[in-house]
Amino acid sequence: MLAETFQSIATATRQLFRNWRSLLMLAAIYAALLATLYFFLTIREASIAQVVFTFVLTVAAAVLFFELQAISAECASAPTTPGGLPAWGPRLNPISALKKSLTDFWKIVAISLPAIALAVLAVYLLGKVQGYVGAAFKSATELQEYPMALLSRVPAASPKQPVQWSVAILTSGRYLILGVLLPLALIQLWLATVHEGLVLTVRSARTQILRAFGPQSVLTYMSGFVVFAVIPYLLLYRTTTTKHAWLEVALFVGRLGLVFGLTLFGWVVTMAALAVSRQEPPDDPGDFATQES
Repeated sequence: MLAETFQSIATATRQLFRNWRSLLMLAAIYAALLATLYFFLTIREASIAQVVFTFVLTVAAAVLFFELQAISAECASAPTTPGGLPAWGPRLNPISALKKSLTDFWKIVAISLPAIALAVLAVYLLGKVQGYVGAAFKSATELQEYPMALLSRVPAASPKQPVQWSVAILTSGRYLILGVLLPLALIQLWLATVHEGLVLTVRSARTQILRAFGPQSVLTYMSGFVVFAVIPYLLLYRTTTTKHAWLEVALFVGRLGLVFGLTLFGWVVTMAALAVSRQEPPDDPGDFATQES
């Protein structure tokens, strides 16, 4: 499984760099998305015009996000070569991929909204439970420390607080849903929607979810997660201080450019590698009856 996973990642990387025009198109849309999010976060809602502009930016960010995923899924689900690998090479016209993604845009949105709603509901419920558990733990701790505070006139050093394992587990669960489970499910649903159509994807939703959480899919996603999430996070928040202002500015700009490239490259390659694994025959043919012949 390890060999197949890393082979699919290497194949997706090689084919991605062969079609640099599609990569430039994806980079342009991703840059527009980041610019939209930046203006959305920095604008102040002080007037009616600014409120309207904020609403426009919200809609534009959502459209750019789903369009980026539609193009990525379209490129990753391109017709395969005789060896069963995605044809990311010169035969894939970026203009054709863009036109096809525009027609698939509403399908991507339709298949994504239920999964996003379920994930948001799960995160909300976990947050409610975490708040209740944290409040109960705090009340119990204060109740245990109260008699000792009455007996001692001299304030003692506050004891080391025990680890709230229940709260830690609930917090980890929320990050797991948003960072792993939801993206994995969405990627498989996007690939199936572009490759097989919305109706067949809805009918085979259970099959797609099971495929998303298969060992090879999880391993492929976690390998890409290191590239498009972990390394960019470390580059962005680990600053390098120097005595020269211009050098520090240059390092900061270089880090931003590297973060931009790694997030886009890692995400697209991960999606393409998962598309490669979809071409492999499943273990149980009956579970994946909707596979393309």
